[in-house]
Amino acid sequence: METEIVAENEDIPKDLASVGSRLLSFIIDNFILIILMLLVFRIISADAETIDRISSLLGGLINFAYFLYFFSNGQTPGMMAMKIKLIGTDGTYPIGYSKGFLRYWGLQISGLVLCLGFLWILIDKKRQGWHDKIAGTYVVKA
Repeated sequence: METEIVAENEDIPKDLASVGSRLLSFIIDNFILIILMLLVFRIISADAETIDRISSLLGGLINFAYFLYFFSNGQTPGMMAMKIKLIGTDGTYPIGYSKGFLRYWGLQISGLVLCLGFLWILIDKKRQGWHDKIAGTYVVKA
């Protein structure tokens, strides 16, 4: 009995987001995160030593929750501002929490080695960074 080989769909969305709009959305999101973290630390109003101890953990949790929630729902506030969104390689929108989770951890991997995972967007014909490939996502115009 022969095994049927089904070719993976190699269609590339025609409305891929530009590298510039992706970069600007990421900058906007990180600006929002900085303000959010400053507000949280202000609300905590602990002394400097306590804030130093908890800032890495709390900052990491805020970052994780922010990106997981917004990735899962298809757009971060930065993406909304730049009129771009996430879709699954199979066309699903929003991508859901499992792909959002994978994409968040893919972001961490993309930045590990000289940010090569982000730079990959510049040379990939599908404009996918390593985080997009790990999660199975495209960034397209909204």
